[in-house]
Amino acid sequence: MNKILLYGLVSMLILAGCKKEVVPAAAETVTETVGRVSVQNIEFNYLTAKGQLKLDEAGESVSSAYSLRIKKDSVIWMSVQPGLGIEAARLKVTQDSVFMINRLHREYLATDYSYLSEKFKIDMNYDVLQAILLGNYQPLGQEKIMEAEQLQHIQQLRTNLLFDYFIGRESQKLQQLNVKDQQTDNTITVQYNNFKQVGQVAFAHELVAEAMKSGKPATFTLNHSKVTTTNDILDFPLSVPADYKKL
Repeated sequence: MNKILLYGLVSMLILAGCKKEVVPAAAETVTETVGRVSVQNIEFNYLTAKGQLKLDEAGESVSSAYSLRIKKDSVIWMSVQPGLGIEAARLKVTQDSVFMINRLHREYLATDYSYLSEKFKIDMNYDVLQAILLGNYQPLGQEKIMEAEQLQHIQQLRTNLLFDYFIGRESQKLQQLNVKDQQTDNTITVQYNNFKQVGQVAFAHELVAEAMKSGKPATFTLNHSKVTTTNDILDFPLSVPADYKKL
């Protein structure tokens, strides 16, 4: 698998940062009550953060800094920066498109979610990626609530995707999310740790995701050093040099 593309997709499972100075705005918390489910989601207009990611796959371990900007429900923009201010890859995801520039190999990708679904053998879309990245609970699909002592366990079925949410009863924050594609049996398991305040909202500053594809695991650990929300309009630049090859 192209590791730069994998970097990009994994980085979307966390929050990263941008170099542009922004005016902080307090993140809002929204308590959703669906049946017996109570959860605090983070709400914002724009979000930035920065941190370090680590990828463990097939006996290899790779780490890098990354930065990301999000316009809620609209755009996820990410830059992978291995060191010395050098950008290795840039990714931009919208509701219907996926764009990636691989600066190391001088190539780019312009496609839709069918490419990601085929690559990871799990049905992907923007809303799923954003919810995983933010640790937000989505009250969608056919839903079943199961009793648990310390956690709220909510199971949802959305077409062929089975979601298992595990939400702390006291914290009302998502602590673990399992997503399974029932057609391929491939899974993504995400654990949310190290909660810190972002404005008035507790937000996970560590995310550990394991993607299981054809029985082979890939583990991504992302640690956010800074997370900021803002009302300032951010840009999401992505331009392809003329001499880059299209994948």
